[in-house]
Amino acid sequence: MWFTGEEPKRDRRVEKVLRRLSVAKRLRAVRYGNKLIYAIPRKTKGFDGSNIYHGLSCTECLVRCFRSDTNCEVIPEKLFRGFGCVPEWGIRYPNGSILLLEFCTKDNFYFSGNMRGKLEAYKENIWRIEEEFQAEGVVLFVIDIPRDAVKRFVENTDDDYLFFTDYETFLKAPIGKQLQEPIYIWVDGKEYGLNV
Repeated sequence: MWFTGEEPKRDRRVEKVLRRLSVAKRLRAVRYGNKLIYAIPRKTKGFDGSNIYHGLSCTECLVRCFRSDTNCEVIPEKLFRGFGCVPEWGIRYPNGSILLLEFCTKDNFYFSGNMRGKLEAYKENIWRIEEEFQAEGVVLFVIDIPRDAVKRFVENTDDDYLFFTDYETFLKAPIGKQLQEPIYIWVDGKEYGLNV
């Protein structure tokens, strides 16, 4: 999807190479549903596979946003450490804006005070990210809960750089149109596209 902008198809050649690397212990394979996920062994020390859903979802969000406008710079999570808030990733665009993603699973969303803590962290620290990357920040929360619950949550927010959507609606937007589709709920309760 990253390279072609289309839904991925099976590639037998790649599958054979991954299997060989796994047998040779150069990659680690973990079963996820009826598929295998491959990772570098040094990056998966003590890995039990419980965070696979979160990681795959964050990657799906990144690829879909990247395919919407490939004229951008992708910034990994590690470069945001030390700013007081750490998004999953960022994308900086030539127009001087930076899109920051926060993905929340259902458990993470309903964990006591977790979302309010994230919102407060951005309120206090987004200026640090904007200053470091010389870009105006837009924070997108993709939350794996029903859309009506997201709308109820947004009613209690008031920061104009925040946008919210549910994961199901996010995935329904066509690949390559992720930023333009009016699926993002702003603080006024209305739905917009992301103009980043």
